[in-house]
Amino acid sequence: MSGPPTNPSTKTATKLFLPSAFPYPIKVVSLDSAADATVQQGTRLFTYSFVHTPAQANAKLETRFGTWDSPVVGSVSAWKVRAGEVITKEKAQERPVVLVMEDCKHEVQAFGLCASCGADMTGTEQQNGIEMTHSANGPVVSLEEAQRHEREIMDDLLKARKLVLVVDLDQTIVHATVDPTVGEWRAEGAAWKARQAEKPDPSDECNPNWEALEDVGEFRLKPESMGKNRMYEHESPVYYLKRRPGWQHFLETMATKYQMHVYTMGTRAYAEQVCALIDPDNKIFGSRLLSRDESGSVTQKTLARLFPCDQSMVVIIDDRADVWQWSPNLVKVVPYDFFVGIGDINSSFLPKIEPLTPPTSSAPLPDPDPPEPSTPEEVARKEQADKDLLAKNTMALEAQVEERPLAKKQEQLKVSHESHEQNGSKEEPASLPAPQLKEALLKNDDHELERLSELLDQVHGRFFASYEASPKSPSKIGGRQEYDTTRIIPRMRREVFDGLVILFSSVIPLDTNPETAEIWKLAVMFGAECTTTLEPGVTHVVAAKRGTVKVDSARKRGNIKIVWLQWFLDCINLWHRQDETPYLLDDPPPVATDPLRVSSSSGDVGEEEWDSALHNGSQVASELSLDAIDWNDIDDEIDAAMDESDDDHGFGDQMSEDDWTEDGSSVATNSNPPTPSRRKRMRSLTPSDIRNGHAGETGSPLAKRKKIAAERTGASKLKEAVSAEEIGPVAPQAAVVPPVASPVSRIDEGDSEEEYEEEEEDDFLARELEDELG
Repeated sequence: MSGPPTNPSTKTATKLFLPSAFPYPIKVVSLDSAADATVQQGTRLFTYSFVHTPAQANAKLETRFGTWDSPVVGSVSAWKVRAGEVITKEKAQERPVVLVMEDCKHEVQAFGLCASCGADMTGTEQQNGIEMTHSANGPVVSLEEAQRHEREIMDDLLKARKLVLVVDLDQTIVHATVDPTVGEWRAEGAAWKARQAEKPDPSDECNPNWEALEDVGEFRLKPESMGKNRMYEHESPVYYLKRRPGWQHFLETMATKYQMHVYTMGTRAYAEQVCALIDPDNKIFGSRLLSRDESGSVTQKTLARLFPCDQSMVVIIDDRADVWQWSPNLVKVVPYDFFVGIGDINSSFLPKIEPLTPPTSSAPLPDPDPPEPSTPEEVARKEQADKDLLAKNTMALEAQVEERPLAKKQEQLKVSHESHEQNGSKEEPASLPAPQLKEALLKNDDHELERLSELLDQVHGRFFASYEASPKSPSKIGGRQEYDTTRIIPRMRREVFDGLVILFSSVIPLDTNPETAEIWKLAVMFGAECTTTLEPGVTHVVAAKRGTVKVDSARKRGNIKIVWLQWFLDCINLWHRQDETPYLLDDPPPVATDPLRVSSSSGDVGEEEWDSALHNGSQVASELSLDAIDWNDIDDEIDAAMDESDDDHGFGDQMSEDDWTEDGSSVATNSNPPTPSRRKRMRSLTPSDIRNGHAGETGSPLAKRKKIAAERTGASKLKEAVSAEEIGPVAPQAAVVPPVASPVSRIDEGDSEEEYEEEEEDDFLARELEDELG
């Protein structure tokens, strides 16, 4: 950090820029402080107007007015705007609106005092200067000093042909847990290794997870590091840290092209321990470490904390895009989930979302952190909210220690493996018992850093290729050069779906405006054009289930790729358009000829299986094995379906966007897996069939009621009232084959009216039967 400004005789006027939070575009109504006028903090500088759009539908636009007051003390040197001028957000960022000559600019402050004049800055607006260091109690600087300092940094980086890389730790470079099971498994593995070194024994089995755990690091935090005002009677839990495969080569290679910074949601004590394991000599990160203790937020990250003025040379790598609000500098990383099911131990209070999985409801995402609170009440509320979040995180760590989730998952894996072996032994009995193989829960098969290295190399190469091709000019803060990572990275994103027109099916909830849905925004961000109808230009239908109106219409039209949602998610995760073949929705299943082999569940491969298959480099089989199907369960399902009430035709509690047609009418569609379409009412049998006991097999509910009444009263068949319309050609002694679902709409026009008339007829016949039977 540079020292105080130079001699006051050489001082220049302070450039004042408009705040970014203004309701742009604004129109300057009047300049309220003339040139050479003395201004204090709070003196009105100018009045502006803007157009306000009310939240109510069809409301008229309103013209409103606002004022801008001086944030500094001094005299107005010159205005850079005039009355009547319209200022956009871009103009406000590129040029100042007024120059003010200050007696002292208070460019550097430390502990509430100006480093130049010694003035007490407590309670002044200038007290809230810009923090540019990685320390929580470091000096703050003015905007002008911050710009000068950043310009020096960027010029040095350009000479060294380097960019800035802001690195997240948890689930990006490392994965951590406090589950004691890891320590026990490591102890078992170390003991086995010692025994084998002393005397090799092939029959001595090792813990199956030892190979992946051998390079895991361990450390403890000091008691005060576990949380504010929180003390432990005993030692704090042991942290077990797994470094992502390829981490060392990745960090060393990137350090030659980037200036490396750490930005983590963990505490500073935690971050220092992690950096001691991945950068023991401080050659990669040095002291450039920012934790939640210094950032001021436990839920959001912002580049303004490190680079408040110029972010054109900054790249971020993080496994969570939501904490960055999908910053244009962000290269999202596939989360590293080595300790299965543990997640990010420093952000357990954040929403538990799968990477890029669309929301299941229209609930909005959490808003970014609000502006810093100003009143004591707001400060107290924010502090209490942060304490509550950190308390949740501490409770989650304690739960890991007590519940040992990894041990439970290993036991589940063992039971599943034994069950599979038993099923296999029934089919293919072996003459000799095969040795029992243990399956490892923890696998060392992650290759994400290799892909990430390629992306970062592309960003670096494109930046300096553009820099060398551009005319050399002094770097300017706020300028929009072509060599700008906030342009290069979004351009690389758009190349993923460039030229594609995507139609989503059963992905966006019905009560959500599609254009405001997160997954729609992601598609546009990655270069796709999205539509809500099957237009001629549609290239892909991205579906979450089979049998929707959009899926069937696209299949009939042809030349459209109909893919599972996982294709979309994998393309975004990997920043590369994936081959659609493994993700294609298969054709509708043919009508089954054997009623005893009609399963109520489809053979869909779920998203997790697709993701796992893709990640492991394998393809999912197109056909499912029938050996694992329990036909007894299927027979029970068929019997239960036959006993269902005829008027039971609910559609489910939630409909997707496919349930709406272009004219706004609602159409219920099949879900995935396909279920049998609404069963038509089985016609009543003849009285002789009822007497012979066939009604229980094929009769309608009315026929069943007649049979019960006849058995109770001994009624003659002459009293039966059966309409000709209800008599159907039913073969005696024949079982009814339930209709097989087809992936089309379950409601045909006019069905509701027909069913209503049939129910009226049934009620009339039932009343007549009761009257005649007395």
